[in-house]
Amino acid sequence: MIFQKPRKLPHGKELLRTEKFTLIYLGAGNLHYSFIGEKGLVYGDIDFKKNQFKIIPLLTIATLITSYLVLGTNPTSAMIEPPEILQEEIVENDERDKLAKNADENYLKQTEQQKLAIIKSSDSSDKGRSKPISYRVKETDTMQSIASNFNVTPEAIRETSNLKPTDKIFPGTLLSIPNRRGLLYKFKNGDTLAKVASTYKVNVDEIIEENKLDDSDIFLPGQKIFLPGAIIPDPTPVWYLPVASSIITSGFGWRSYPRYQYHDALDLRANYEPVRAARSGKVIYSGWMGGYGNVVIIEHTGDLKTLYAHNSKLYVREGDYVLGGKVISRSGCTGYCFGAHLHFEVIKNDKSVNPTSFIKGFSF
Repeated sequence: MIFQKPRKLPHGKELLRTEKFTLIYLGAGNLHYSFIGEKGLVYGDIDFKKNQFKIIPLLTIATLITSYLVLGTNPTSAMIEPPEILQEEIVENDERDKLAKNADENYLKQTEQQKLAIIKSSDSSDKGRSKPISYRVKETDTMQSIASNFNVTPEAIRETSNLKPTDKIFPGTLLSIPNRRGLLYKFKNGDTLAKVASTYKVNVDEIIEENKLDDSDIFLPGQKIFLPGAIIPDPTPVWYLPVASSIITSGFGWRSYPRYQYHDALDLRANYEPVRAARSGKVIYSGWMGGYGNVVIIEHTGDLKTLYAHNSKLYVREGDYVLGGKVISRSGCTGYCFGAHLHFEVIKNDKSVNPTSFIKGFSF
């Protein structure tokens, strides 16, 4: 166990720091402690001045310090965050973050351009033509691990491989992996090309060109074609509140602080706490983004994405497929930010829209 140099934090003084344990003095008799174990983070606050502490938090912090510093064990009870930070990140108040906090209009404009470029790049990233990949399941494989390795969704693999959601895979099973966005479709009785194209939102001419079809009118049941850019129908999308509080501190629309601008997101109360994916999807960006600080962007469908900004820690990589409700980051105040919170955007057809149109339960 090696003690590390305490960091300068905007929200308090770090008294003790190791690789997995921190003890922070927040002022006015308040302490914050956190410990990262094998399955997540144990954390809490103790208020000595107001005597609002109980014996359990005191015993918890004493047990954590003793078990880690003396016994070298890793307690795992009550853990709620992933332990692994998946890339080198910008931390609050380092040189790059200070630059973002003192950003001028040009810096913030460049940030918006970077965001738009990433979003549009995702839109056009699947235009290359290629056929599905044949893959034989290995003994240690799961559907989720295979999907992650090929940067596609489990649903896309099932569709392309003609598997039902309840079907299991076994060592030796031959899967058909889409080599880009799309799926291999098997015609059923009553299907027409127009009907299939409409269901999966694919241009008929693109299907004909992709599959080199001579006759686009007659298809036999069981005949297969590849649908380029297919979007799997999602009749019952499930949305989750990205942070537990659900309290809006700055709404969608015009605002005057920290500068006069149209705020195309919701700022949500989130004081260094878990941030969860608002819906299942693929991570298309995870890293630093100028005035937005540490950012995660998730693509849910071809035209729908969510963005999570100002995080203190990131727990997902670009290419990861995450389930709705999964912890993807920890809120914070990196970038052009003046107090810990979550900047949460919903982006539809490359334009930010009010998240309250998709998720219920927010309050002021």
